[in-house]
Amino acid sequence: MTVAPKRHARYVVGVDLGGTNVRAAVVDIDEKIVGQARAASDARNGAAAVVAALARTVREAIIDAGLTIDLIGAVGMAVPGHIDTYSGEIRWSPNFGEYTDGKFDIFLHVPFAGPVSEELGLAAYAGNDANVAALGEFRYGAGREVSDLVMFTLGTGIGSGVVSQGRLVVGSTGGASELGHVIILAGGRQCGCGTFGCLEAYCGTSAILERAHRAIERNTESSLWSRIEGDKTTLTPKLIDEAAREGDVVALSVFEETGYYLGIGIANAISIFNPSLVVLGGGIRKATGLMAAAERSVARHAVHSMRTTCRIVEAALGEDAGVMGAAELAWSKMGSA
Repeated sequence: MTVAPKRHARYVVGVDLGGTNVRAAVVDIDEKIVGQARAASDARNGAAAVVAALARTVREAIIDAGLTIDLIGAVGMAVPGHIDTYSGEIRWSPNFGEYTDGKFDIFLHVPFAGPVSEELGLAAYAGNDANVAALGEFRYGAGREVSDLVMFTLGTGIGSGVVSQGRLVVGSTGGASELGHVIILAGGRQCGCGTFGCLEAYCGTSAILERAHRAIERNTESSLWSRIEGDKTTLTPKLIDEAAREGDVVALSVFEETGYYLGIGIANAISIFNPSLVVLGGGIRKATGLMAAAERSVARHAVHSMRTTCRIVEAALGEDAGVMGAAELAWSKMGSA
């Protein structure tokens, strides 16, 4: 069953689906969130459970907005992994799956937008979460005055999205743009994706913690020792940042090195896409000294003529980037239907 979008509707629902929670927000034609809901995503209980949890959360958001489902034009969804934007299939997502005989089988080639559409009786569209967040920042946030931007989302992994000439770059099967897996040091650290030398392997959370572990072993006078009471397993990026704000040399060096590698990744994006804006999202972006170090590295590694016309800024939407980008995905699909 194919459900057509309601082209003249004044509301859509944007959904941000994560490995732990799902959030749905009803967004009106004036770009305002008028109702929302959040729940567990049931990510490890199979496709049917995830679809049911998402649909239930969408319905609760519509009720919270004081509306009925017939007033909703479409649903847009931000989903982690390789999402085929055209078919709505989850081609690969390591955070979702189900246990079979004690073994966790991740989602591979799982129909998704179609089952959600059938469950809700609404047109539904899916995209990669980082791409959708970039779309949100482009349309409603830091990038609303430009036509070309690249967004990096810094966290456990490194997500990214590219908007070129006002259009989201998704590639032939929705897999673009995985700039977190651009090689910045051939033969370097192994990344979670299995490749060696990815940007994510140098700037993701685990890389930052490992860098800090090595640094404090070389300098036992660092205040980080007292913060973790000698137990390195309790170290977090937040603790490192607290020490850096107080001038701890070891903590500052951790973010200086992280920023250096991040800058190489940003420089590659600038040289490839020639954006007027690079947007940094995710909590780690606020780490003391990180952005300054990244900008110094960009100055060393990017093509000069393109670097001088590109600004690097922080994301503006915070945790709303996913739901607002998903809402924009729904609006854009309604307009092209």
